[in-house]
Amino acid sequence: EANSLTHESGPIDDVVGVENKVVQPCMARLAELSLRVAHLQTTIIPSEMSSTYDGNDDEEDITPDSIIDAYSHYQRRCLRSRSKPAISSLAELRQLATSQNCFVSDILEEDRRRQQYEIEINNDDGNGQVDETTTARAQPHAQAITVLLGEASSLIQPLAAWRDGLIPSQQGAQDIASLLKQMCEEAMEILDNEAQKLAVTVGAWFRPDQRGITTLEHNGNERQEAADLLSIESSLEEMAFMCQVLSRYSTFSRQTVLRDKSNKDSSGSELQNLLTEQSLHYSTFETRLATLQFNQALSLATPQLIELGRPSLKVPSIVEDAHFVCVRAIDRAAGTRSERAVWTVGHWVTEVWGVDSGGGMLGESVKGVYQALIEGIGCIGEPPVEQDNQHNAGQESPSKPENSFAAALLEAVDDGDDYGGRQDHARTGTNSAPASGGLSSALWGTLGGGSKAHSLQTRIDAEMCCLNGIVASENSCKALSNLFADLVDEQLEGDQDNSDAKKTSMLTFAKDELASHARSYHNLLKQRVRGLVSDLCGADDLFDCDGKLCLQNLRLFVEDEVYNLNASSFRSMEDEERLDAEIIAPIRRSQIFEEIGRDKCDGTVVLQMAEEMSLKS
Repeated sequence: EANSLTHESGPIDDVVGVENKVVQPCMARLAELSLRVAHLQTTIIPSEMSSTYDGNDDEEDITPDSIIDAYSHYQRRCLRSRSKPAISSLAELRQLATSQNCFVSDILEEDRRRQQYEIEINNDDGNGQVDETTTARAQPHAQAITVLLGEASSLIQPLAAWRDGLIPSQQGAQDIASLLKQMCEEAMEILDNEAQKLAVTVGAWFRPDQRGITTLEHNGNERQEAADLLSIESSLEEMAFMCQVLSRYSTFSRQTVLRDKSNKDSSGSELQNLLTEQSLHYSTFETRLATLQFNQALSLATPQLIELGRPSLKVPSIVEDAHFVCVRAIDRAAGTRSERAVWTVGHWVTEVWGVDSGGGMLGESVKGVYQALIEGIGCIGEPPVEQDNQHNAGQESPSKPENSFAAALLEAVDDGDDYGGRQDHARTGTNSAPASGGLSSALWGTLGGGSKAHSLQTRIDAEMCCLNGIVASENSCKALSNLFADLVDEQLEGDQDNSDAKKTSMLTFAKDELASHARSYHNLLKQRVRGLVSDLCGADDLFDCDGKLCLQNLRLFVEDEVYNLNASSFRSMEDEERLDAEIIAPIRRSQIFEEIGRDKCDGTVVLQMAEEMSLKS
């Protein structure tokens, strides 16, 4: 090893590859033998070799302390040699970025685009392969820190196992077991200090090398931030992974390396300070990225299909987009192993789905999902011309609704009679909701009030889409609440004495808040369904009505009917054609049943409509 000090290839170390050479156990055995010999006599190396090692001609005794110091510095040189390729590659990237006056992330983005283009070309040729050298550069800072701390762990762990396996003898502090334990502990401490020093250096390079992080730090230009969304998300992915690696190694170091608490210089706080700083920046940048993505989803919100095979069942895209953004942010924050990050993201998620309009972490100009649904954002699409024409043309024989609930309800009213082949009265416009109907005041205002820009059918489709969005929002809040519940359980499982119960209080609060939001969406669904049923079937006050809507017609039929129960009336059966013409046919022609039959409503919405109609009936 002394001769290798002058070699550029570095210290004698394990060789992994075609020729596997295990050197570390041999060096440890040589160090142990040297300590045993030095423990018995004062000198074991001739003066010529000693002068070669020390660089002078003076004779120097080889003591246990000098052997321990030499072995510790050997391990330090091994760590630097193993981590040098990854750190050098990152340094070369930074030099290239400096020469081109750009960010390191710009070079990586250009490589990614080139790689994607090459894959597309190779796929066209039928020979699609991924270039591993390009993918290795995707996250150079995280890769360098991972290699560095991984190599440090691989060098420290055998020394810790060796230390823990030593059995002290009865000779006191100067026995060979105590010397070996001292050698292991000093080597581990030097390795840990060197790893932390290099990790802090690489961590300090990260933020200045990222265009997305720089854009967020110089906030104020929303257009530039929206344009750099991909770069920002890529930087946050790398930052989250770095936080996870730093947290795992920090835990490993704290549990394995036994430091002298009286020595403040060896407290190992450098890495902890870096982890705290990275977690704080990540929490801030994650919520700002989520806000940018949510704003973009709001601006692009449209009715979207939510189930294959049901082309009429639509939901506002803002609900699905918001759920995706929240789940992605929660998963990424949980992956950092940082409580601060999970708390901050959890607070942001509760505000996004909350009933308050803007404010808090979202900002005054940003709406949440609840407010967006109330205002009908994403509920308005192209006007269904075909359905309008089909509704206004009139049909002599209405088809059986595809929705199972509507079919069962009509069959029950029909008393099992097949109404498909019976001739009904021709449809007229008298059973439709009036053009000045309510249909939810907020949505009506969004659609332009009583203007002619949107037809009645368009307004009804928008309201149906909004109701589906409310149901989807309720389900999303329940799913997110369960996700936080899983995070709470994971933290409590690893802590048997419940010392982390205080740390999970914020996660529990987010879980309970989302469960409360789910109930708020359910109450909103009831309120909006009640208004829709009143508009399309009849209001609560049925005493002053003209019988044009189905529930009004049913009320007037019952009021005008003369119930003269005598022997003659019992002998004559009720005319089914009369009941069909005056009760069943108006219900069939009711627009709300037609909308249900066209499969525009989620099952929960249909069930809520049935409950509301039964209460009014």
